[in-house]
Amino acid sequence: MSRNGNRADRPRHAAPTADLTAALEHHRAGKLDRAEALYRKFLRKAPGNPDALHLLGVIAAARGDPDQAIELIGKAVAAVPNFAQGHSNLGNALRAAGRFADACASYRRAITLRPDFAAAHSNLGLALCEQGHFAAAVASCQRAISLDPRGAEVHTNLGNVLRRMGRLEEAETSLRQAARLNPGSSDLQINLAELLLELRRFEAAADCYGRAIEIDSHLVSAHRGLATSLRSAGEIEPAIAHYREALALSPGEAPLWNDLGRCFLALGRFDEAVSAFRRALAIDPDLADAYRNLANCGLLPADDPEMARIAALTARTDLPIEERAAASFAIAKSLDDADRYDEAFAAYDSANRLYRAARAAAGDRFDAADLARKIDRSIANFTPAFFAAVGGWGNPSDLPVFIVGLPRSGTSLVEQIAASHSRVFGAGELRNIGEASATLGPVDTPWTQATARRAADAHLERLSGLSGGADRVIDKLPDNIFMLGVIATLYPAARIIFCRRDPRDIGVSCFFQKFSAGLLTFSYDLADCGRRIRETERLGAHWRRVLPLRWLDIQYESLVADLEGESRRLTEFLGFAWEPACLDFHRTMRTVQTASSWQVRQPLYHRSVGRWRHYERHLGPLLQELGFNR
Repeated sequence: MSRNGNRADRPRHAAPTADLTAALEHHRAGKLDRAEALYRKFLRKAPGNPDALHLLGVIAAARGDPDQAIELIGKAVAAVPNFAQGHSNLGNALRAAGRFADACASYRRAITLRPDFAAAHSNLGLALCEQGHFAAAVASCQRAISLDPRGAEVHTNLGNVLRRMGRLEEAETSLRQAARLNPGSSDLQINLAELLLELRRFEAAADCYGRAIEIDSHLVSAHRGLATSLRSAGEIEPAIAHYREALALSPGEAPLWNDLGRCFLALGRFDEAVSAFRRALAIDPDLADAYRNLANCGLLPADDPEMARIAALTARTDLPIEERAAASFAIAKSLDDADRYDEAFAAYDSANRLYRAARAAAGDRFDAADLARKIDRSIANFTPAFFAAVGGWGNPSDLPVFIVGLPRSGTSLVEQIAASHSRVFGAGELRNIGEASATLGPVDTPWTQATARRAADAHLERLSGLSGGADRVIDKLPDNIFMLGVIATLYPAARIIFCRRDPRDIGVSCFFQKFSAGLLTFSYDLADCGRRIRETERLGAHWRRVLPLRWLDIQYESLVADLEGESRRLTEFLGFAWEPACLDFHRTMRTVQTASSWQVRQPLYHRSVGRWRHYERHLGPLLQELGFNR
């Protein structure tokens, strides 16, 4: 968590000898092997010398051996109990070893000896944070900043504590200050970029990773982070270039090959994607997510000899839960493809239990009551009177089209069909409407026409930049159903396409999918799936009553039964003449980053209609919430 390391301070307890002075110079220059040899040489002449013991301990800590560091620095502070820097570095080693209470005691001892010791206050804050003492942690970090306001490390530590607490915007302020104070630090740029990724501000994260690369072009983590930011922003080709840069620097990193494969998958370059996933597994046969990606491409048969290895991964307690869950999802998908439904459900249930526990531990939990309250507020605030008051406020452009609904309701398929038309651009799942909404402020506070027009114009400029000259740009983020009041204010001429599907199939499909961390936390519990579907449909019914926008319902089952008829209806709604290319949607080459990236590149099939029936006897919680068991 901290970027503060142990320090190689000048010896202070006796007149330094030539050997000790030379060792310290090598230490400060980063020549740790030579420094260690000279410290040990000095100790042979002066056994028990606290300075040499302390500095050897600092080297051990830098090499990731906290136990050795604790032993060596412990001997130094036992010999010189008033050695504040020694107590602070002992605290760092104890914290690295996970002994947070002991680390706090060492930091407090250092502060008692030197009350103005900013680094000790700052690192005490980190140790307190690890124990969950958040208020004390923030106070300690803020004390450090008052003592050393120009110190980049103390601002970094406060930022990291705030991030751990979930106070991400405040954390950004601290981390940006740290980066300003030390603009030549690639570590600080990467730390800030990681936070911006968590905030889903992908362009800003990419800028920080880019600055880290300018500082040190050989940083694999920076190239990978930049590639991930670009991929998340939908810039797949540039992302591929940076994954290749990272692999040129470190070709043996299996996760990089797996990420590269995901980029190829998004572009529909399936042979290259499979090759990358296989390359990842050749390097690390235990990389469960690569198996899951192969399974999602239909390339992991249930009788594949590799299934035994994947099954073993699900029981490996030494693996992160993320990987164990990915292995379970891979097995479940293969069994589902083989029509072994009871076995598949058992594997999906195991995967979801694992992953739900992991996300809950990280603070990601679905709160159905909170969702219901938010929908109640939307229904109360977005009324016909509201829309009458804001009519004409926004931008009159009819460029924007929003596909909304529930995840796994056919939104990717509908976008793929529409984007196969020559005058339509499918932009995928954008998140810019959230930024526009933040500009307007909460709906129960006064909005102004000027603010709405500025927000609409800024958002439209981004859409126009994506369009490539198309007359319609589609944002297919399903959860924009929660933002339709904002959208109607910004774009009175926008079109809304609401994708609908048998809620039982939606619930099953969500439960069978591992989404990105932090997204769609309802999907890992069948009852939560039912609650989310029910509440979203309630909001959809409200929008149908009050929304002053052009609106088209597309029923997934009708689309599958009559592709041409429904596609013609869709094209007409968008305002264009029919083009046969819409029927060959699976041949359209474009970026698709959703869980349906494989399916929308296949000819239309009927297997997903009524899929829930194969699992009916396992779906009690879902059916109960949806009202089918009453």
